[in-house]
Amino acid sequence: MLTSYDRNYLRIGLPAALEGVLMIFLSNADIIMVGTLGAGAIAAVSIFTQPRMILLTVARSVAAAVTILIAERFGQDRHDTYGDILKKTIVLVVVFLGLAHIVFFIQLDSILIWMGAQQDYLSDAMIYGLWTLPAVFITSVTTLMQAVMFGRGESMRVLSINIQGNVVNVILNALLIFGLGPFPQLGVLGAALGTIGGTLWSFYLTLRILYAWGIFAQRAYLREFLSVFGGIFSEQGFERIGMVVYTRMVAELGTIPYAIHAIAMNFCDFYYSFCNGMGKASTVLAGHNRDSHKQNEWRRYLWTGMRWSLIFSIIVFLITFLLREEIFAVYARDAALLPLGSLIIAYVAAVSFPEAYQMVCAGILRASGKTTQVAAYSFISITVLRPIITYIFLYKYNMGLEGAWLSLALDQSMRAICAAILLRKVYHERNYKHALNPC
Repeated sequence: MLTSYDRNYLRIGLPAALEGVLMIFLSNADIIMVGTLGAGAIAAVSIFTQPRMILLTVARSVAAAVTILIAERFGQDRHDTYGDILKKTIVLVVVFLGLAHIVFFIQLDSILIWMGAQQDYLSDAMIYGLWTLPAVFITSVTTLMQAVMFGRGESMRVLSINIQGNVVNVILNALLIFGLGPFPQLGVLGAALGTIGGTLWSFYLTLRILYAWGIFAQRAYLREFLSVFGGIFSEQGFERIGMVVYTRMVAELGTIPYAIHAIAMNFCDFYYSFCNGMGKASTVLAGHNRDSHKQNEWRRYLWTGMRWSLIFSIIVFLITFLLREEIFAVYARDAALLPLGSLIIAYVAAVSFPEAYQMVCAGILRASGKTTQVAAYSFISITVLRPIITYIFLYKYNMGLEGAWLSLALDQSMRAICAAILLRKVYHERNYKHALNPC
């Protein structure tokens, strides 16, 4: 029997989770389609993931901060401040992002080599990366604008927009990668052009909705924004640093192990993004109910998020583990890759539990003013410990790709434990304050 809290949580959380899944489908569509061109093409498209994520770190950190600020104002019925937040934030971010994209465009070959790109697929990686960089910029701006929708709880609108963008991307991929009908066969370049087309469509639809809401027609918030943004950006930045170092070590294992890793990581990103959507729902609902007189609602949504994260994790674990060979075969046709590939997909299944738990906890913590603490344990776990553990498993114990994924599982588990401890402390602090001032 679903309670009103369950229904409201799922009303926000499921569209946000599915939106994240669809965004990963955009990159997976590239991987699956170019997978027919061989392991080198998979590696060429996948190696650009880390530069892309470095650039998106800024936009996603800002978007998370904007979502929290909008959610607080929504809970306080301060609807006239949305446009002011968005306009000032866009001005701050677009200039910085524009300069960053220009630097990446000029230095992309050096960046890819530093990331671990091998010479046998570097030229294809350059083609894909140079053409995809404009799409990354467009996605960054779109993500920032959609943060306003998330803060208002309008996750279904975001889902609708990004479904359409993904459909456009997949259609263009099919036409341009394989040269269907009158279209030329462009291979890896076609995947990049398809990505540009899909992101442009999502950007257009987002802009149109915000204009219809009158967001850009409205009226000092910099200090408040920076206090929230600083912790979130630190957290995302630490995660990206750790992932870059981690990915480089894995890339040095060779083209075939890295191609298997890229496939597993891309599939893992489906549930990671789904969990991120649940984390956003927890952030939004905790922000709506942050005031002390809404303690009961804050607590009920906390337990609702925990319960649904466990339910979804069990479902995903069973599906992924039982169908691991079939899942890997969707990406790679080479039977020689299947034994190792199916083993790594089993790790993906196991990671689903700590992954979901820590992201829901982190979402509540951010909206409860604990962004700095989340950044601190993220730094220790993913930036410091994961690279060290990965190095030990790869180079001291020669565990190969399995060692890299064992390291990832340990990192996710450590973050889940830290998030649980911190959230327990916040829970008791709020109960104490509520007991002192129940009104």
